[in-house]
Amino acid sequence: MLRQMREQATSWLMKVFLAAIVIVFIFWGWGSYREKRASRIAVVNGSYIGIREYQSMYNNLVEQMRRQFGNQFSSELVESLNLKGQALDQLINRRLILAEAEMLKFNVSQEELQNAIVSYPTFQTNGRFDPLRYQQALRYARLTPQEFEASQREDLLISKVEQFVTRSTKVLESEMLSFFHHTRDKVNLAYVQLDPQDFKNQVKVDEEAVRNYFDKHRENYRLADKRNILYVRFVPRDYVAEVEVTPQDIEEFYQLHQEDYLEPQKVRARHILFRIPEKAKTAEIQEILERAKKVLELARKGDNFAELARKYSEDSTAARGGDLGYFKSGDMVKPFADAAFSLKKGEISDLVRTRFGIHIIKVEDIKEESIQPLAQVKGVVLKRLKEERSGEIARQRAESFIDRSRALDDLQKAAAEEGLEVKESGLFAVEESIPQLGRHPEINEVIFSLRLKEISPVLRVGDDQVVAQLLEIQDSRLKEFAEAQEEVQKDWITEQSKVLARKQAQEWLETARQDGNLAEVARRNKLKINKTGLFTAISPPPLLRNQGDMVITAFSLTPEQPVASEVYEVNGKFVILQLEESQPASENGFQKDKDNLAKQLLQAKKEQTFSRWINGRRQQADINMLQEL
Repeated sequence: MLRQMREQATSWLMKVFLAAIVIVFIFWGWGSYREKRASRIAVVNGSYIGIREYQSMYNNLVEQMRRQFGNQFSSELVESLNLKGQALDQLINRRLILAEAEMLKFNVSQEELQNAIVSYPTFQTNGRFDPLRYQQALRYARLTPQEFEASQREDLLISKVEQFVTRSTKVLESEMLSFFHHTRDKVNLAYVQLDPQDFKNQVKVDEEAVRNYFDKHRENYRLADKRNILYVRFVPRDYVAEVEVTPQDIEEFYQLHQEDYLEPQKVRARHILFRIPEKAKTAEIQEILERAKKVLELARKGDNFAELARKYSEDSTAARGGDLGYFKSGDMVKPFADAAFSLKKGEISDLVRTRFGIHIIKVEDIKEESIQPLAQVKGVVLKRLKEERSGEIARQRAESFIDRSRALDDLQKAAAEEGLEVKESGLFAVEESIPQLGRHPEINEVIFSLRLKEISPVLRVGDDQVVAQLLEIQDSRLKEFAEAQEEVQKDWITEQSKVLARKQAQEWLETARQDGNLAEVARRNKLKINKTGLFTAISPPPLLRNQGDMVITAFSLTPEQPVASEVYEVNGKFVILQLEESQPASENGFQKDKDNLAKQLLQAKKEQTFSRWINGRRQQADINMLQEL
């Protein structure tokens, strides 16, 4: 079957990246990375990792993050997640695991490989493997069937090694019980915060102390290295007119991206709303419920629903008979949507409670989930193809421009020959935004690695491609005291105010621990006492987020010793904690969740076991970096 698929594959190369299966194709450069001429970034037990292989892995991790975080994706996120390090780590781990598979004499049969490939939903039509869709997907990702099958064999070998390493992993009942309480027990904390800003007016400036502070912290007052660049920007929209898109291109793009043109299920409904005031008492709520029940009885007896809505509904839709039109599940609050989408056409719901009040819902019509036909979205598909292909042209022009600029050793001359606009950034530090280009830490890193007059590789700024030449270097130097005096004095005052705030927090903590009553300390000193509300160890409130020590402390406090033993610093403020309420999880809940807990914990222990195994192999391996990331 695989041989037939290979024979049927065409040589036409799609230009657009296939996001739906990019994770599967992270090793598409497999055929070239071992070539002796390829650049090498690291060596693992004598096996080289090529720069192209590494770049492919890194680029795909970036694309994964871009899809996962959407509009929240940024260069800062890439940097904070250390995707460069992750890419190299994954490649190193892959080498070590495959070496283990070879030592264990594991292999993958043709049947195993075939079953893995045909099971991918991406290659299926109506739940069945579609050879044409398989061929289209590979062309789209610039892969040959041989390259894809090779990567799949390796993935299956890796899976076999993981199963072998974790085969003896078991979960004890005591571990499940401990895990159950760790994830289900809840506490509520009371706390006060001291802001050092409130202590600044107590600090008296000591000029000698300020000067001593400067002498001890000279490096804090260093002027940063700065760079100035010339650059040319290649904007995809400038090349849209050059893009040619055939009807076949549109058809194939549409077939491979049908999930993008999915019309979700919609219902058309009417409703009658009985509002419940925010501070309504039990008797008032009961009276509203009785009125709603009577109207529901009328509706179910056959009274005209629209007329009932006009007469009884307290919603703005009453004038049009409660008609809400067509809506998707996500358009409504969850209780309302759950009720509406559980009804058949013509059915009337029971009473439905939401934050708005009590609803009676009648479904008038249902539009099932469907794929928008190509004729309807053809314009959208054409626009996407033009945008993505114009982006490819922009990248190609930028790469060609680099060659010309390097040949002339002058970006301005190359730009003048090609009629391109050259801009100058002005000086900027490595941690600063580049004027007119914005903040891109990975671009700054490249620019600060350039030699004077050196031409950069292609730099990506959003959808645009940028080529830069380093024009000027301004070296770092230490400021003199006269230059930094005002800044130093502010820093010294800030430090002293923190000392005062911490000292005061420690005094109040000791008083609270002696009395066992933080609220009384807060009352006497006119402090605001806050409450976290009930939370679990795995879902802490904002105050304790990323504060592992505080979470551990929170669940170790007892009614006998309710106040924490130390002052915590969170976001520049000092915090004193006290147990307000403890709510242990029910043992009955443990028996109900036992099977699910066992599955969760077994999976977690297997991942931990395999991670430890990998770390052990890495410690024993001969790993050498040949280039900096």
